[in-house]
This record gives sequence, C-alpha cells and structure tokens, in this order.
Amino acid sequence: MLSTHDSGNANLVLCARVRPDKESEFAHWHVRWQTAVLAAPGALSFEYRPPAPPDQEEAIALATFDSTDSLRRWRHGDECRALIAQAVPLVEGGIVMQLAGQAAAGYIPQHSATELIVTQIKPGMEQAYRAFAERIQKAQEAFPGYVGSFVQPPHQKEPGWTTVIRFDTEENLENWLNSPRRAALIEESEDLTQGFAAQRVDTSFPGWVPTDPATGKPPSIWKTACLVLLTLFPVVVLELKFLTPHLRTLNPALGTFVGNAISVALTTWPLMPLAVRAFHRWLFPENQPRWLVLTSPIVLLCCYALEIALLWRLL
Repeated sequence: MLSTHDSGNANLVLCARVRPDKESEFAHWHVRWQTAVLAAPGALSFEYRPPAPPDQEEAIALATFDSTDSLRRWRHGDECRALIAQAVPLVEGGIVMQLAGQAAAGYIPQHSATELIVTQIKPGMEQAYRAFAERIQKAQEAFPGYVGSFVQPPHQKEPGWTTVIRFDTEENLENWLNSPRRAALIEESEDLTQGFAAQRVDTSFPGWVPTDPATGKPPSIWKTACLVLLTLFPVVVLELKFLTPHLRTLNPALGTFVGNAISVALTTWPLMPLAVRAFHRWLFPENQPRWLVLTSPIVLLCCYALEIALLWRLL
C-alpha cells in the first residue's frame, strides 16, 4: 500500500468504482478526504481524477507525503479509517489501495486543458483557505468537462498554494474560469489571499515557446517540434565530434547525462528563442500575410539542408 520514491516521498493511490446512484455523494466525500489529507502532518499534495468511462471506470486519488512514516500515521489514524468507512457504501467492491508506480505527474491526462494557479495566502488564514478550497473544489467538479485536479499547499520556502485544474477542452475550462459561480467564490476569498498568478499549461514544450498574445494559445505542436529539430540537430552533431571523445573516460551514464544537460541548456536559452523569433509569424499565422505563412516551411527546409551540408563531413 505504500510506495517510496527516490525523493523520499511516499504515495498512496485510492481507487474506487463509484455506484451510479452515489456519484454526487462520492464527490462530496472525496473533497472531505482531500481536505483531511492536506491537513495531516507531512502531507505534500493531493491529486484526483473522477471516473471517465469507458477508458477509466474508477475514481482515482493520489496522496503524497514527505515520508513513509507520515503516510503510515495518516493511513492508520482514526480520521482516515472513519472517512474510508463512510465511502464504502458509495462504491462497488469497496475501496482499493494500490502502489503508486510513478510520480503524481504521471496521472495527468495527456489530452486536456490545464490551468496552473499559485495563490498567496495571508498569514494566519491557512485554515480558512482550506475550507474555501473545499468549497471551490465541489463547485468546479459540477461543471461539464472536469477531468481532475492537483492540490499542493505551500511547504518550506514555496511561494504559495498550488492548484492545477484540468478540463477536457479549452472551451469547458474557460466556461468554468469565467463562470459567475467561480467569480463569486473568488470574491469570497479576497480576505484570505494576497493575490494569485495563473498560467495556462497547454503546450508539449513549456518554456520553449510562448503563447500567442492575441489568442492565449500555443503554436501547433508539429511546428514547435520542427524548431526543436532545427536547433537541437547541430548541437548533437557538434557534441559527437568535439565533446564525446572527452567524456569516454567517464561512466557512460554520467557522460550521457553531461552531454544531454549541455544540449538542453543550449537549446533552451540561446537557440530556441532565436528560432522562435525568426519563425514567429509562421508559428502564429493569424493576421499574417499569406505569402509569408506559405513560404516559411520552404525557408525551414532550406535551413535543414544548410545544416546537413555544413556538418556533412564533420563526423
């Protein structure tokens, strides 16, 4: 029932097949369980995904603690036992606990619209904010398209309370974010918070490409991948020629790590920003001249050919 990763964190996954006539009651129960988990000593985060038939018939919750001991104390405590007992009549076959074979990020749906929110809590308002988080969690689950959430209270020097909200489409996410119900709840929280920062997480290359300032959307994934290839290819070839011979005395794992670290660093900072600037109009073609959008792929292919020609005899 317990799983400890290299980081020392311990993870517990709860799976339950909710009875069709008990879905509303189970939704309220899991929010109470989430609130209790996050208030427990050593709790780091909580992630939840409701059932999504036909691919996922069960509700899945992942609780992460800072150590196996902290998780064991919570798991065998009276509050957890009482909450689990309350959930038994709401599910088919009882509550199932299983090993967390991967970190919390592994439970994030691959095809969803995601909003990351970091909220600064006023000193002394932590408990009141937990109660508010419970109310807003119940509200967002009732909106169409909701597919899960991840909640992490601040720990040590972290800046704030982190919440990740996931919906199946951009439209459904926007419907929730702009709903009167959410606006009323946010207004309720003004006395509890000092402010918040929100960011849409909707690109497979976060940090490497910007979103369109006009639409808030990222460029097409295949276009971004083309630029990654353009910038990464010469770095890898040059490393094979000039760096790899000097790394052969190292352990293969360490040598590969050093090479990859340099490749990622060079791609992330000087190269991808330059490529994005050069092909910005192609990445974001709205309101751009049609001739420019159509000729940009030709220019990109010419860049590929030029790189290959220059590096043809290097290795």
